[in-house]
This record gives sequence, structure tokens and C-alpha cells, in this order.
Amino acid sequence: MHRFPHSARARAQPQEAHIANDYVTRVDDALRVHKNKSRMVSAGIIVLGLLVVGGAVLFSGSRKRENAAVDVMVGDDTTAVVGLLGQPPHRCETSSLSHLAAHFVAGTPRPTIDETINALRPRTVARWVYPKGAGCVTDGGDTEIGLDRNGQVLWIVPVADKQPLRYAGEAPT
Repeated sequence: MHRFPHSARARAQPQEAHIANDYVTRVDDALRVHKNKSRMVSAGIIVLGLLVVGGAVLFSGSRKRENAAVDVMVGDDTTAVVGLLGQPPHRCETSSLSHLAAHFVAGTPRPTIDETINALRPRTVARWVYPKGAGCVTDGGDTEIGLDRNGQVLWIVPVADKQPLRYAGEAPT
């Protein structure tokens, strides 16, 4: 067997070490930090990237729900709603429904809004809220559904701030 002389092996290691040290020094110089700080900066960049990817995954689920909420129709039963949107995170009491006034088509006269809400209030036995936030108080981006005593959709705000209120029947005249 032919063996390399011990001195040849010793020469190769310093050359490789010099190349690696040169590269690390150039990276540190480019970042204008020392070795420990460059590692912290790299870790920060990785964490930031993971947060961006995580946010994209979370928001894509919200977009899917927003798109599915538009497919919920007045008159659908709760089985159809659960099939499209999943189990509601919040099953809420009916409340006064006054918050629905903000979700009518722009330009709807105030008396029409009041009469419609007064007609929907006694027929609404439950509210399902699919929020971006939490709780029964709706916010921009939430989907809210009003159910009647038969478990059918009486009214829906498919996506607050993007879609107007849809409800059963015509607005009172």
C-alpha cells in the first residue's frame, strides 16, 4: 500500500482551514458582525421565515372558509353549513341583532334596515360565528349565520366587511 507522507496530510489541513476561515470572515464582514452575532442573525432570519410560512398556512385556511361561506345559502340546514364551514367555533345567543345594520347593502334606507332587523330578531334562535378573532362579538372577516327554530339558515353575513347581509324573504316595505 502506498501511504502519503505524514507531512502531505498536515499541509492539506491548514489550507482547508484557511479557506473556511476566509469564507467565515467574509460572511462576518458582509454582515458587519462577529461570528456569534452572524449566527444570531441567521437564526433570526430562519425564525422570521418560519413565521411567514406559518402565517401563510393559517391565512390560507381563512381564505378557504371565506370562499366556502359565500356558498352557504339562506334555507340551508345546519348539516349543509357544517359540511361547508366545519363545526362553528362559537354558538351564540341571538342578541339584539343591531350589529347587522352595518352589513346591509350600501344605500339601504335606515327604516328598511330597522324593519328587517325587527322581523329577523324573533325568528332567530341561534347565531353561529366563525371568527378570525374569538368570541361572539363579530369583527371584520368573521362569518355569522342566524338560524331559525328548524335549524335552517335564516340570514348570513358571509364575510363581514366583504359581503352584505343575506336574509330570508324580502325587506319589509
